[in-house]
Amino acid sequence: MTHPPSPSPVITPRPSLPLTLLAGLSLSAALALAASCAKDPSETGTPETGSGGQTGSGSGGSVDAGTGSGSGGAPVTDPGPLIPGCTPAALSSQGTLKGQYDTAKVMAGGHEYFLQVNEWNSTSPQTMSYGGPYAFKMTEQMGVGQTSGGPAGFPSLFIGANANHSTNGSNLPKQVSALQSVLTAWTWNDNGTLADQTTNIFNATYDVWFSTSAAGEPSAYTPTGGFLMVWLHKPTGAQPIGSVKYPSVTIPGVAGKWNVWVGMNGKVPCISYVATPSTKSLSTDLNAFIKDAVANRPGTIQSSWYLTNVFTGFEIWKGGVNLESTAFCAVVE
Repeated sequence: MTHPPSPSPVITPRPSLPLTLLAGLSLSAALALAASCAKDPSETGTPETGSGGQTGSGSGGSVDAGTGSGSGGAPVTDPGPLIPGCTPAALSSQGTLKGQYDTAKVMAGGHEYFLQVNEWNSTSPQTMSYGGPYAFKMTEQMGVGQTSGGPAGFPSLFIGANANHSTNGSNLPKQVSALQSVLTAWTWNDNGTLADQTTNIFNATYDVWFSTSAAGEPSAYTPTGGFLMVWLHKPTGAQPIGSVKYPSVTIPGVAGKWNVWVGMNGKVPCISYVATPSTKSLSTDLNAFIKDAVANRPGTIQSSWYLTNVFTGFEIWKGGVNLESTAFCAVVE
């Protein structure tokens, strides 16, 4: 999910807005709170509202521009082989979702997923088609979010439970220390939008939520533990919360190198792994990222927490027509 508007200068990445702000939101606006952790690179300490809830005071402007991924139409890597145990399949249904908060439960390969438009920061027309040759595709997107604030929205698929939406059979919540694997495969297609990164400003990202409670927060709009994001594409005009604390990291069992951003999303930490360069496909065990955060990135993910949600989608600040989530699967053991 994504976030609802937040009073300037607060930027709400997906879910963690302060309770005082949540109390003033309509249900539909609060639904958007599924927070991711993104903010404008020119922001040098002022809290913003963007993907993920109230951001911390990360000094994004101090980061070397060369460390980001996907800037200036940077080449993307070729899709890798699918990971055994998680093979994307075509959706069992087709349809169209419109408006800010249109949703659908969909099946693929015997697994249930929750699909949402999630246009929390705009009321402009937005339409997504799903099923057939792709998981979902943005066929209309008129919303604009200021890159000094939150994106227009976060069209996405997820497994888990939040905001009174849930998927059956996801094996979530599950304690981090007990995770055997979080197998996933995701392929997306820009369909030409990366050729113009002035008109089209978006990321392609996983957003993974953690709770401090064994029951999770199935009715809440933000996790109590923290966020872990995996950005397959970072635009030139926006960035994760915080700053690059660990540049050019390699993760055992995962291809490529990753710049690791760390910051606070309100009162909870957000750690973001940003691919360098951008990639259009990831087939891996997300538990490798979780283990890296627990073992090597203090103050982020804790082994005593519980994994509650896995999202994939696009945080769109501008443009994004024809963005396509080609295929997705996620299996937690």
